[in-house]
Amino acid sequence: MASLDFRTKLTVNWHCSYRLCGVLLLGMTSLLIPVFAGCVLVPGLTQEAHQLLKKQSISSTNPLPPINAPANSIQLEILFVERPASDPTVSEQLWREIDEVGAAAPGLRQLMQQNGLRIGTVGASPPPMLQALLGMSRQIEDEYSLSQCVRRKVVVQSGATTDIDVKSWLDPMEVSLNENGKTTSKTFEQLQCVLKLRPHRLQDGWVRLDFIPELHHGQEQMRHTPTDAGWELRGGKLVETCYAQKFSVTLNTGEMAVASCTNAAETTLGGNFFGQPKQLQPKQKVLVVRFAGMHKPETLP
Repeated sequence: MASLDFRTKLTVNWHCSYRLCGVLLLGMTSLLIPVFAGCVLVPGLTQEAHQLLKKQSISSTNPLPPINAPANSIQLEILFVERPASDPTVSEQLWREIDEVGAAAPGLRQLMQQNGLRIGTVGASPPPMLQALLGMSRQIEDEYSLSQCVRRKVVVQSGATTDIDVKSWLDPMEVSLNENGKTTSKTFEQLQCVLKLRPHRLQDGWVRLDFIPELHHGQEQMRHTPTDAGWELRGGKLVETCYAQKFSVTLNTGEMAVASCTNAAETTLGGNFFGQPKQLQPKQKVLVVRFAGMHKPETLP
């Protein structure tokens, strides 16, 4: 008899526990359904508050608005093309369509040529040869027509700087620099040729682009580096700045600055930046910097 009472109590307790678990699961489900539906029903809130919570939940899934460029920032497009130096699209046939006289004063132009550099400007409507070189036109077809144009866009504030990595060398490279009619040669390990570009806003629609060649060389390590704000500890290579070979061009909106070398096989500054010194069949790079426009600040009411 005692055994029967024990079995009865055990059965009753099991049924009670089962019903209690069912009630708990039903209650938890009723609480979680509104959460997965997108809003939590908080006791005591009005219907308007519930609608506001629902709107905020939906709006939180929208992406953030795009970040606008800083006021008075200058928008530039940087393009690189590399072809065999014997290709007419990078030789005299190209430079006959480029304004070298207006790009630099006679003294600066002579100094650039002594250092193997060639600079010029073109209008907003590029000449046919430059269009073909940049892939804007297919008028010229040759065995090198598959070469690609590398493009990137940058936004730089007036007076700030951006680096243009032109070429890197793994082997030791000899660089000949000419200053005041005197030529000196140096050999650099792990050379990286960089143009430091600093744009300046002159007036609405006009900018001046200052280019300073830099020779980055040696191992990467922490060094004290001069910046606009003073000396800072930064990681990088040793830097030799070629201030004497600095050049500037003035552009209107849509116009382009063009830079390359006079001889791709020479060890000049231009040859190391844009050519392949001491190569029998060197390739030659052409740099094009286009002034795309200027971001204007919004006028306050």
